[in-house]
Amino acid sequence: MDADALDRLMSVTEQQIPTKIPFFVAATSGSTVRGSFDDIAAIVEVCRKHERILNIEYSARLEGQSVCPPKENSFKIWIHVDGAWGGSAIFSTRSDVRKLLQGLEHVDSFTFNPHKMLGAPQQTTAFITRHAGLLKQANSIGAKYLFDCRKHGAEYDLGDASYTCGRRTDAVKLWALWKFYGSKGLGSMVESKIDILQKMASRIRHSDRFILACDPCPFNLNFYYLPTRIRKLLSECGVDIESNNPEIPNDISNELSMVSVNLKLLLHKSGEMLIPFQPISTQKADCFRLVLAGNKQFREEDIQHVLDLMDKYGSDL
Repeated sequence: MDADALDRLMSVTEQQIPTKIPFFVAATSGSTVRGSFDDIAAIVEVCRKHERILNIEYSARLEGQSVCPPKENSFKIWIHVDGAWGGSAIFSTRSDVRKLLQGLEHVDSFTFNPHKMLGAPQQTTAFITRHAGLLKQANSIGAKYLFDCRKHGAEYDLGDASYTCGRRTDAVKLWALWKFYGSKGLGSMVESKIDILQKMASRIRHSDRFILACDPCPFNLNFYYLPTRIRKLLSECGVDIESNNPEIPNDISNELSMVSVNLKLLLHKSGEMLIPFQPISTQKADCFRLVLAGNKQFREEDIQHVLDLMDKYGSDL
């Protein structure tokens, strides 16, 4: 998300009070394909700035009218961070990882899926809000035959805080994982993925058989395999295959996309590797995407094995 563009959009919307009033902004920590992280701190700053403006502007426009003025600071913009993929970075204490979620402590809600990066049993989803009691306030139906505050341990019954009333005990899965590995163990799991993917990005950048599709993100690596004929075409067009964001001509992109699809099918049929291809907004061609989920060791020899297999099955495409 472009925080400056958000600021401009909020300013335009403020001219349409009370017809349009912004109330919700969703940021992303670890997008599905690129793995990109929004600047949470900048987004929070923009939203809190416009909260103040909204409260002043709306009160001023109602002044002198025969309507009840809103309560002081009644307008709030709820900021939610979708960290379904990258949110597990909260367990790291390393500064380069912590900065990915800088400002998270100031948002209203946050979600992450430990079953993805941390390998908890499927499905394990955590929704966290800094507003105590708000989920129950929003979702409670007050069914006395199910929930009664006079019961022993009633404060731990979260059923009335969920619109589904009942759900699986995701919290137990996260608790067990956290108890077994500890914060340090979970943090190390996250950090090891970043470090090994950086090494793989370096190998791709310095190989004439591969090219990055975009800037590597901490937990996602997007790239292309380049058969001999494609390498020749790129060379003739002067494309820098060591670039993080190569500008690939449309005709070659069409060929490259077919390579990605056909190579994936060959690898699948061989039974030696499953790897997805994905569309990516900055390129015309579908690219390969590598992410590391769960507590599985991925070593430098595994990197080489992946690259060798792709070369083995893709060199003639």
